[in-house]
Amino acid sequence: MNDWFASLKSIVGRHEPGDDPHALPRAAAALLLELAVTDEGGDAAELDIVHEAMRRTFGLGTAELQDLLDQAHQAQRESVSLYEFTRQLRTGLAPEQRAELVEWMWRVAYADARLEKHEEHLVRRVADLLAVPHPEFVRRKLLARGD
Repeated sequence: MNDWFASLKSIVGRHEPGDDPHALPRAAAALLLELAVTDEGGDAAELDIVHEAMRRTFGLGTAELQDLLDQAHQAQRESVSLYEFTRQLRTGLAPEQRAELVEWMWRVAYADARLEKHEEHLVRRVADLLAVPHPEFVRRKLLARGD
């Protein structure tokens, strides 16, 4: 019984921000990667947007960015729900930052010049989990589509 609890605690703790300065960028990257890989492994345009989002939003250098994205990709593959990431971001980011993340998700979705239904559904779910108000969700969609 003790081993089971320790195992569960390590799974939950793996995604807790704690003292890790990269916890929030890693959670954001995991969500963006989730969107980028929804259609047949993702393409270069979508992954370029993920890189740009992480550089602009979190000011990461090339080496640091690649390491963080590797960690985020691993976390994304191991996750059982979006809530693991959105919970951290909802409490760790200001409302404007959460809305900006939704806009970056829209940019990833539009990167290949087509919006799939599952991509829109994923962005909508994440926006709900991040408590981004619907008018802001729509505004960010229009901003991303206009680029």
